[in-house]
Amino acid sequence: MKQLNFTAKYKFFLFLIILLFLTLTGCNLFSESSLLEDDTDKAIKLVNDANTNLRSIRRLYVENNKKFTEFKQALQNKEVEKVKKLANDLQYAINDGYVLAENAKEKIAKAQELEINPEFREYLQLKESSLDLQIKAFEYRRQSAKLFRDEFGTENELELKTASEKFQQNEKEFAKYMKDAEEMGKQADKMAKESLKKKN
Repeated sequence: MKQLNFTAKYKFFLFLIILLFLTLTGCNLFSESSLLEDDTDKAIKLVNDANTNLRSIRRLYVENNKKFTEFKQALQNKEVEKVKKLANDLQYAINDGYVLAENAKEKIAKAQELEINPEFREYLQLKESSLDLQIKAFEYRRQSAKLFRDEFGTENELELKTASEKFQQNEKEFAKYMKDAEEMGKQADKMAKESLKKKN
């Protein structure tokens, strides 16, 4: 039993080393040929697949950030048709992000169901919580995109003011949840680094 515990810990610390390398380079955690047939390696494979989804989400975010800036400027200028078009484009992008995020979350959740090192499990729990917060954050932007795509178009000053206030409130909630998600992610990364220091 002691030998099994040592093996699990060794594999977890090996995972952390590769994880930090992944953070710096964006590489995959393991090649197929390096995987062994046990739960720790199955969990690592799931995390590797989840990271592929997360990198795709990051690309979507970067690609649509400029478009969102255009959207805010069009809203400020009360360019109704441009606002509606950009809102429609942004909602499609956000929906794509949701699919990728849910896939990543499902894989991380499956990894936690396996027989893995407790520290590995704690790390995955933090990463899943961070992902949940990001999903909540983008729900507010989805609401804004839907509002301006489906309902925006009036020249009534009161309705325009109400829509603008709703948008501003959604942006505050978005920023709050993204900040919390970032802090949760940093907590997970800190845990990984501290575990490596203990090993050394």
